[in-house]
Amino acid sequence: MLAAQLRLDNLVAIVDYNGLQSDGESSQIIDLGDLAAKFAAFGWNAVTVDGHDIPALHAALTAPSPDRPRALIARTVKGKGISFMENNNEWHHNRLTKASYDSAVEELSAPCR
Repeated sequence: MLAAQLRLDNLVAIVDYNGLQSDGESSQIIDLGDLAAKFAAFGWNAVTVDGHDIPALHAALTAPSPDRPRALIARTVKGKGISFMENNNEWHHNRLTKASYDSAVEELSAPCR
């Protein structure tokens, strides 16, 4: 609340909103509802973006927000781009073995389709 009152237009909060937390889906543990509306209620300029879309993130970060702090709700997929990690809640706290590390690097290094 103070950030909006002080007109901190150089303040940006980025929320990585992938819908998962360490013990399950966020909506089943605590439904956060419309985060952008909640930030807006506190006087923030709130925008929801695709957290994997670099041009969209850049546009949201550089758009003017005069006299208001900005909140970017980045909708993401946990483990995006690594088949055995993608949307797999176990990887919230797991460690990579050498084999899983090598597999992940191989998948991330593959040409985009």
